[in-house]
Amino acid sequence: MSRTATPAEAHDADVFTDMLDSVDDLTDSAVRQIVSGEEDFAEIALPPQLLHDVVRANIEAILRVVSGETDVGVDAATWAGQVKAEYGVPVSGLLHGFRLGGLEIWEWAIARAADGEQASALLRRSSHFWGTLERFTTAAAEAYRHVTDDRAQREQASRRVALLAVLEGSAEDRGPNGVPAAGVPRALGLPERASYRVVVGEIGEHGTDPLPGVDTLLDNAHIRSAWTTELGERIGLVAAVSEADTEGALRMVERAATSRVGLSRPFTSLAAAPGAVKEARIAVRCVTAPAGIHRYGSAPIDEFVATHAESAGELTENVLAPLLTDEAGDAALLDTLHAWFAAGGSTAEAARQLHCHRNTVLYRMTRVAALTGRVPTRPVDAAELYVALRALRLGVNGE
Repeated sequence: MSRTATPAEAHDADVFTDMLDSVDDLTDSAVRQIVSGEEDFAEIALPPQLLHDVVRANIEAILRVVSGETDVGVDAATWAGQVKAEYGVPVSGLLHGFRLGGLEIWEWAIARAADGEQASALLRRSSHFWGTLERFTTAAAEAYRHVTDDRAQREQASRRVALLAVLEGSAEDRGPNGVPAAGVPRALGLPERASYRVVVGEIGEHGTDPLPGVDTLLDNAHIRSAWTTELGERIGLVAAVSEADTEGALRMVERAATSRVGLSRPFTSLAAAPGAVKEARIAVRCVTAPAGIHRYGSAPIDEFVATHAESAGELTENVLAPLLTDEAGDAALLDTLHAWFAAGGSTAEAARQLHCHRNTVLYRMTRVAALTGRVPTRPVDAAELYVALRALRLGVNGE
């Protein structure tokens, strides 16, 4: 709702209204102040005419508001925020430009005040002027944020598509022999020459992140990575440019793990990424604890068992069936067999691990041989017992 201006406000309005006739000169002066006072404009290719037009539109709109017009919106400020965001001007440059422009308007108004009464009226109206400037600045900042947020979402979606294309082996940007061209690593924010690993984390029952904050940890250590979430998994492509980076990345992944996490072997060509995804998924199945990591290649038998789960499950049934009756004694036999293998066949070391007498271990091992028909000290029998036991520990079955 409009209201009748007081005499003092009318004096003030006359100053601002008169300034509308000189808006082009005021704009030129303000642009000079902005360019000389804000280095960001000199560093970024914002066309001079566009900058001039944006500044002019905002000066004219602000003058009309403080002159008493009630139907002036903040479209000019919104435009300014959008333009600065699209041309990559930092938000600090946007805000500083509005402050410099506002100061220039106010100084022109003071200089044009015809007498002391008019100058006093301007000072009384200062809160209205600076409040208007603040409203325009806020509108510009909000428009800037919308543009940058939309851009960030588009870039994130684009990186996700590019990452999935690499992991699935369907990247279109490929060079000779199917090797992805240099543009693919850049699109993912990764170095063009690096030692890559695929990381797969198993998302928890309630959708919990298996590697919370791992991307930030890596980024803070200047180790580049790209991540996505797919059907119960969080999948990452980690790039290390040195041996120290490789070890650092592995430590950070291990530190962040809250679920089962698998890592592929290192590779240098992104064309190998689909195979690395398979390795990392197999590695996940080799983690026997609720949380932990497994590096593919560190336990070949476990990886073989995880890869051939059906056959390994059948082997477990055939070899260990007499020990799978859920009786306490059978559980003790399985634990003893596991400790004996872990101790490298040392009865004394197995007894130490199990906190029992050496003769107890000997008795239990004799029972294992009698029930399974396989003597643990015989190489072929030991191989069957060990693989069957590993399949049991990894939870695979023949179904």
